[in-house]
Order: sequence, then structure tokens, then C-alpha cells
Amino acid sequence: MSRQVTREAWLEGAVQVIRSAVSQQGVDVPAVKVSCSWPGGGSPVRRIGECWSRAASQAGINEIFISPKIADSVTVVAILAHELAHAVDDCVNGHKAGWVAIARQMGLTGKPTQMQPPAELAQAWAARVVARFGEFPHSQLDKSMSPVKPQKARMIKCACGNCGAIWRLTQSVIDMVEGEMSCPACHAWEGVEVAGS
Repeated sequence: MSRQVTREAWLEGAVQVIRSAVSQQGVDVPAVKVSCSWPGGGSPVRRIGECWSRAASQAGINEIFISPKIADSVTVVAILAHELAHAVDDCVNGHKAGWVAIARQMGLTGKPTQMQPPAELAQAWAARVVARFGEFPHSQLDKSMSPVKPQKARMIKCACGNCGAIWRLTQSVIDMVEGEMSCPACHAWEGVEVAGS
């Protein structure tokens, strides 16, 4: 029977499993701190994980946050793998080519903003964590029940990394397109960033 562990201890165990697995692919995952918390930027509806650069932390290490709306062990491990790829890159390239190369080397697949390990790989990694610590010790938290009501009319800054164009959209429009949008100036799909992403 698995001993009771905190969410953070479980996540740290998952980091160790992923670090060990991807080191065999030549990827060196740096030291990180990982927590279950609402990500700091963007929409809590869309954003389920977030990695902060070493420069942002007084500890000088990457800080990763997994949304408390996620409680499934396999899903948590898949999200964590995506965020660890950002830690390897130290958040330098966003979801651009340099980061995509790291993510692919780690075995992640899919569109850049949604790259995760294939289901069977995520399940295998999660099984190793669950065998040691049990299922992720967390129950889903419903953001819609928050006592803090979101500001409705705030316009969110969007920018194109290709041409430098800047425009603003409401959060409801960003949620509607699920963050997948092209630049209204140069029509590029890659390089479009929402402020706080």
C-alpha cells in the first residue's frame, strides 16, 4: 500500500520519472519546483500548466504550476512533460521551433501548444509514479465557483512574433478560438502569443 504523500511530493516524483526516461533520449531536465496551483497568466479555462523561467525565480530554477482543475494522474503527467520541455528550454522559445525540437526529442507529439507524450507513454510514466505514490492526491477544483469574479470587459493583448503586430481581444473570444488564431496583419499561425502565455 502506498504511503500518503502531498501533491507536491507526487509531482516531484513524476518529475523524477520523466527526467529519467528522457535522459535516455539525451534530454537533461533541470532542477524545477512544481506545484498544483492556478497558472499565473492567461485563461484558467484553457491554461492547464505553466512554466516560469529561471530568471523569474529568486531560487534560480524553473517553477511549474499544474492547474487544480486537473485531477487525473495520467493527464497530470502529460501536462507536466509539456512544461518540463519548457524548463529544458528555460522558456526562451515559447512554442517555436527550438522548443518543438526539445519536445520531440522527449517523445512529445501534436501541435506545439498542445504537445504531450502519446497516450501509451503518458500511461507508462504515470503507472511508475502511481506504483510508488498512489494516484495523484488531488480532487478537481471548480474555478467557476471562485469567490473572486472575473472582470468581464478586460481586453487581452495579443502579439505576433513574426511581424510584431499587436491587437486586443476579450477573454471570451480567446476562449472561443481556444488560443488558435492567426495574425490579422501577416496571417501567420506560428508565433502568435496571448499576453501572459
